[in-house]
Amino acid sequence: IDCDQRDKTESNDLSLTQLSNNLTDKELSEVLAMLNSQNDRIMSQVRFSEDHQDGAMTFRPTIRRKLSPENAFDRQFLSEGARYSRVALAAYSWMMYLWTSRCIGCCELSAVTLCELCMCRPRYCRTRDHVIGDNLCAWKQTSVLKTLGIEERDFLFANFRNDVNVCPYTVLVDRRCRKILIVIRGTLSFEDMISDVTINPDPLDDVGEEFGFDGTREFCHRGMLEAAKYVYDDMEARKVLRTAFEKNPEYNLRIIGHSLGAGVAVVLGLMMRKQYPLLKCLCFSPPGCVFTKRTAEESKEYAWSYVLHNDIVPRLSYHSLSNLRNDVIEMVARIKVPKHQVFAKKMRYRSESKIEDLTSNMVHEKESIPQSTFYDQFSRYVELQKGRENEVQQVRMVCPGKICQLYRTSEKLSNVPCSSIIKCFKSVSAACGLARTHKYTVLWTEAEDLSDICISTSMMVDHFPYNVARALRVAAESVDVFDIRIDEISSNEVMQEGGKKRS
Repeated sequence: IDCDQRDKTESNDLSLTQLSNNLTDKELSEVLAMLNSQNDRIMSQVRFSEDHQDGAMTFRPTIRRKLSPENAFDRQFLSEGARYSRVALAAYSWMMYLWTSRCIGCCELSAVTLCELCMCRPRYCRTRDHVIGDNLCAWKQTSVLKTLGIEERDFLFANFRNDVNVCPYTVLVDRRCRKILIVIRGTLSFEDMISDVTINPDPLDDVGEEFGFDGTREFCHRGMLEAAKYVYDDMEARKVLRTAFEKNPEYNLRIIGHSLGAGVAVVLGLMMRKQYPLLKCLCFSPPGCVFTKRTAEESKEYAWSYVLHNDIVPRLSYHSLSNLRNDVIEMVARIKVPKHQVFAKKMRYRSESKIEDLTSNMVHEKESIPQSTFYDQFSRYVELQKGRENEVQQVRMVCPGKICQLYRTSEKLSNVPCSSIIKCFKSVSAACGLARTHKYTVLWTEAEDLSDICISTSMMVDHFPYNVARALRVAAESVDVFDIRIDEISSNEVMQEGGKKRS
């Protein structure tokens, strides 16, 4: 069994039960001996995912392959993720620019505004046919330009209007990599939150007929579908992409988003695939309830998703929240001692280490929960909820695209921008030839492995767009693919590797 040869297998899941049933005793002993001899290499890639079926919870072991710097497709996947994660960060405009620039951000934006006033050509007083919506003092446009270090001619269009099911988006040009970029902002306002929780699945039958894909008996997150329709209709009405590709006919299309923007991006990509067959969607921390299974599986051909460690959003869905609720209530029923003792002794995090298993003198075994009024009421509640689930609630939606997950291998989080002292220390270390620290392990994963919420100290900060962009940069730098030209990677080699994976 070679974990590095995932392309030779149809699936990356290895069921230990099926393995033992299909091998003879001698073959099984040889496999176990091999696993024991290569325990560090094999077990470092094994993950156990919870599987809920008919109210029973089991653990499914899976073996995941690391992204390899020798694999052309893996290099392109990681390189584009590191490059365009900063573009997704820029979509949050001046708010994120002030955060990442700290004290000097406000001064820089104010200085640009004052300079243009002195030149009697302030950007916000010019003709703004290509900038729609709130752009006070042109700070949103200016912050995007300064974050990405691009010229104003590469800022093609922006619609900053924001409402329920209306996401702000920007159209840019990446001349170095010859791409037209559609960048969709994630959740930042109360209206965006309403779009997030509009979770009811909408059928894709009519949408598929309109845009030329098979949406029969498939469903999509309602809020994201409506937002994607808005972006598509607005671009078509203003002829934004038509004008961009008339000036740059050899360029390809990339649709980029973070969080809510990632979900809208992959839905928009599904709608535009027939018109732009070579488009790619780069989804950073996408929600875990975008498409039903078949459409999510098909989206692997055009959508790449990036998940950081224990990020909660790619795991959020109606069913994962229901499972979390049931698990928490069941754990309350299992605890023998007063609840405050558990929190006082076992829930004080000092690092990212895994929480110690609760000892037997504090909790009952799962199979031997004693009868009580509380547990009887909980059991009846679970059965009642199953009966109340309508057809819509029974639809299971998952995380879209081909997914890679970045696992943090260092204990310390460091979830704030580095200070000048840390930067200085890093420069000195590099100058002295010290070994570079690999802080992240990047593994291929499947949507089913993100079906349950992982309670962690980093579950919220891992979703922050700055942390996602920083993690991808560190991972790309560790294999020397950060900020390289995408066309430096052989396109033929990438197509060959991508074809192997699809097969």
